[in-house]
Amino acid sequence: MLVIKAGGSVITRGGDKPSFDLRAAARLGAVLARLDEPFILVHGTGSYGKPPAVRYGYLDGRVRRGSAPVPEIKAGLAELHRSLLRALRSAGLKAASCPGCEIFSLKRGRPALLAKGRLLRLLSKGFTPVINSDLFQAARGEFRVVSSDAIAAELCRAFKPRLAAFFTAPPGGLLGADGKIIPCLERAALKRFLKSCRPSPSDVSGGMAGKARELIRICSAGIPALVLSGSCPSGLPRFLAGGLRPGTLLRP
Repeated sequence: MLVIKAGGSVITRGGDKPSFDLRAAARLGAVLARLDEPFILVHGTGSYGKPPAVRYGYLDGRVRRGSAPVPEIKAGLAELHRSLLRALRSAGLKAASCPGCEIFSLKRGRPALLAKGRLLRLLSKGFTPVINSDLFQAARGEFRVVSSDAIAAELCRAFKPRLAAFFTAPPGGLLGADGKIIPCLERAALKRFLKSCRPSPSDVSGGMAGKARELIRICSAGIPALVLSGSCPSGLPRFLAGGLRPGTLLRP
């Protein structure tokens, strides 16, 4: 099986207002529907998530009590989730909604899997569980942003897929100091890459540094990961079939 993560920038348009990219979602769905093995899909929030974080001041991921209209923000994230589900189903995928807050809880700031049995039952019946990033209830009336990267990492630890695939915005892959895509990294080299990542205070999910930390967790669990462009999702089935490797391959 696979764990696949579609970044928010893959399924939404950038900007200050929520904007679902139906064409991109349909393209992704058409490719995923042709995969011949089970997988779990996790998706980010893109333009449905970052603008509220900027507006209400929780780019650090911590939504303090009374500082933001949480129900309104969560409604927007749920709208994105439903839009993606419709696009995936229209493409022929048996997509099953699995809201992040129903599948995971928050434990010491990390997502903790609650409903592995639910996911296994859906997979056994031929469905594809689709899990969204969300705001999670924390202590003292606060909420925390839980990134789709972190959710994907925890799914990898629980399900031990043969590959974790991360669809990102172009160019798709980890970039070296020369600005070119790094074709392959071992885990030790990935740790060195993390040290070279600049802080991303304007990205609520932690930017490239946050992604690298979750990729290290995945590789530490013995699972390879592939980071590739969401604008050309057909690179994934080609790679799985033994073809040209797109993006960056992370080896445990």
